[in-house]
Amino acid sequence: MIKVGIVGGAGYTAGELIRLVINHPKVVLDFVFSTSNAGNFIYEVHQDLLGALDLKFTDSINTDVDVLFLCLGHGNSKKFLEQNQ
Repeated sequence: MIKVGIVGGAGYTAGELIRLVINHPKVVLDFVFSTSNAGNFIYEVHQDLLGALDLKFTDSINTDVDVLFLCLGHGNSKKFLEQNQ
């Protein structure tokens, strides 16, 4: 299994990515990072995922993932990487 993390999980791009990841047979979603929604269920933001997963947004990052997707706003991914090396 490929373990995946998503940073910037509250936006449209992340919502589409979450749908792809949770329906892929060889991928497991480890975490979805969002500072503004930490502690909330993902389906509270992405309502079409209600019943599809029971995962909450987190404000911490697990570095033990195989793939990390950055779904941050324009220009923010670079800043995020600089701050979290």
